Amino acid sequence: MMPHQDYYLKIPFVWEAGCPMPSQDSCLRFRPAPAEWLAEALSKVLESSLDPADLLAVAEHGVHQAAALLLSLSSPHFEQKPDWWQLAETQAGEPVGFVLCSIFAHNGRKPPEGTIFYMGVLPAHRGKGYGRLLLDEATRTLVGSGVSRILCDTAACNAPMIAAFRQAGYVEKAPWERPLR
Repeated sequence: MMPHQDYYLKIPFVWEAGCPMPSQDSCLRFRPAPAEWLAEALSKVLESSLDPADLLAVAEHGVHQAAALLLSLSSPHFEQKPDWWQLAETQAGEPVGFVLCSIFAHNGRKPPEGTIFYMGVLPAHRGKGYGRLLLDEATRTLVGSGVSRILCDTAACNAPMIAAFRQAGYVEKAPWERPLR
């Protein structure tokens, strides 16, 4: 499937009953992400994102405004507890990334459905398997909160994230076209 010029391909992934639960073992520590740190970390991740919509937002608005706009999208469409937006750091306390877990607001589903609103490994720490550890933590957080399913997607060109979803046992669905704007 070739996307139209104003669209790009996204690949959906679903975690549901029957998918593997990640182990509690991790070389990372997780704690609530301070808002100022998160905005700066998101800016760094957006600058080198593989997602075409992220790159367009950075080109049109600049990296800091693109990060602010992305964070503002969460309010009306998603709900989360304060400790669900997490900073990931090494055991020595060095930040390596973040994961932002949410549930869909006002969808009327009982139990609710969740998503990983956004996650990112800081550029200096990519290629070390941290993306999978972030995904594992998000899965544990959302399943622990009682969601029935976790619905996520990633750009078809984001090979590291696709590999992490596959390795984590998420079910891959057919690609879909997402508008760039």
